[in-house]
Amino acid sequence: MENENLSNVAADADFDIFPAESPATEGYQKLDISSEQKLAVSHLFSVLPSLAAANTVATAYEVRFPIGLPHTLTKLKQGGYGSMVRGDNGAFAGSASFYKMKAQAVALSAVSVMSLASGQYFLSQINSKLNVMKLNTDKILEFLYGDKRSELISEIAFVKSAYQNYSSLMTHDDQRIATIVSLQAAKKTAMKDIEFYLMDLDSLTNSSNAADVETTVRKALQIRDSLELSTQLCIVSTVLETYYSENHDSSYIRYLERELTTYIDKCEKRMLGSFSILSKLVADHKDKPWKKLNKTEIEQAVSEIIDTLNSGEESAARKFIHTALYSPIDAKDYKVLPNGEIYLKTA
Repeated sequence: MENENLSNVAADADFDIFPAESPATEGYQKLDISSEQKLAVSHLFSVLPSLAAANTVATAYEVRFPIGLPHTLTKLKQGGYGSMVRGDNGAFAGSASFYKMKAQAVALSAVSVMSLASGQYFLSQINSKLNVMKLNTDKILEFLYGDKRSELISEIAFVKSAYQNYSSLMTHDDQRIATIVSLQAAKKTAMKDIEFYLMDLDSLTNSSNAADVETTVRKALQIRDSLELSTQLCIVSTVLETYYSENHDSSYIRYLERELTTYIDKCEKRMLGSFSILSKLVADHKDKPWKKLNKTEIEQAVSEIIDTLNSGEESAARKFIHTALYSPIDAKDYKVLPNGEIYLKTA
């Protein structure tokens, strides 16, 4: 497609491009990209005149290095670089090849970088809103227990790695596909563990008696923390799968949102039932002459959980699900500078 003009290329890639009214970046978030990605974006500026004039190709070139040679061009005294490649001993070892890049390929490459960078930015919100991405292993081990401890720890460690290395793994198809499969497995593990902890909580609150109330409340709070972590693992693995697969089909996203929010609602209702029983157990407790219970503190801890579950307000998890799933679909405005820097409009 060597003679496509700018409008045709933009239409094919579903984007619009136009000069910015101002170079100011207020209200924009600078996206974190590698030097290679900056280079791909900066090439866009070299093809814009050609595209606008409907010329054949741009003055941008792709460099390919022979296998086994260092990937470093020779710096020239007059500025720029030559195609000769020097070896470790300083002698010329060979020559890199330059291939003229089609304008369409340059434009699509730049758009791809913008999409990848914005995806990483949206995923970074996970780190600030969900405990599963913030807690270190030692902190998690304080409340996880039983058989589920080791499998949850391993799945959480994997999901963190998938999040932190998103930009790199997305550019390697074999690793990207393997990551998607592992994310699907992590979601299954999370849902299985959620059911385990819900059953454990139900069993605990229905079989306890007033004499064990302090121990029961402490155990229930531990289960509640484990449930929250498992739920967040389920959410994060689901969201990450859509980013890695780049499946942002609107009907699929609506299905995922409905599935996750419905499941979370059911889990919260079951938790509410268990903690309501626990609240009555605490209220009915009678101190023994030889043992007194700090009833006020325990009642407050249980009451706070019940109020949160019974408030009827949209939970932080449900808000996050909607934002994380729909952010890649929403129209986005970027400001791109000639040096390859990308800014995403956030205000």
